[in-house]
Amino acid sequence: MLLLLHTADEKKVFIGLAEKGKLTAKKIFDAQYRQAEKLMPALDKFLGKQFDKLKGIAVVCGPGPFTALRIGIAVGNTLAWGLKIPVAGVKLDEFSGYDQLAAVGEKKIKTAKKGSIVEPFYGKEPSITLKKR
Repeated sequence: MLLLLHTADEKKVFIGLAEKGKLTAKKIFDAQYRQAEKLMPALDKFLGKQFDKLKGIAVVCGPGPFTALRIGIAVGNTLAWGLKIPVAGVKLDEFSGYDQLAAVGEKKIKTAKKGSIVEPFYGKEPSITLKKR
């Protein structure tokens, strides 16, 4: 079973499960500016005691909002490391729709190595506001 994480949208979060490239379960919830506090409780409730059934994690790695991407990627990398399963990144332009995310994620996880990590892809330079003097 493959876990899918998509936090590259500034307003909502997608969590999904896939088997053999097909989406088998999903949860979408609003989390604008609150991904950090909502993602883990939602994952816990969504997966229940199925963590040990996961064979890999596919996480959307960008482009997208700085903090939202980092939260999803950090959770994906940490779970993969703790469960000793591979993690793979999927860019937004590699899929259109959650069903295709499942297929692309499944394909990428086949070549991912255990112990590797996903890095964020922002698609542009950061927009950092400097303090006014």
